Amino acid sequence: MVLIPATALAVLLACAATLVRPRWDVAVLTGLLAAIWSRVNGPVEGRVLHEFTPGRGFTEADIVSVVALAIAVTGLLRCTTSALRRSDPRGVHQGP
Repeated sequence: MVLIPATALAVLLACAATLVRPRWDVAVLTGLLAAIWSRVNGPVEGRVLHEFTPGRGFTEADIVSVVALAIAVTGLLRCTTSALRRSDPRGVHQGP
């Protein structure tokens, strides 16, 4: 099945792009790919680390989604901070 390796590669590339040069659109794409990965990783899930209900739980493959989502949030925060710095003529945000 080509979908699993293609999705994993897309998540990896999006995470790398978000970390290297954060842009809001790439960070949002990373978050979307993290959500997609959590839906398609069934055949490669690995061990269940925490069981929520019988047959449903948090697996080793779900760690990728959590990390990618954290990278996406970090990228969005970096974009916001950068935009605030650019909007302040003195280079320092004073707050409300």
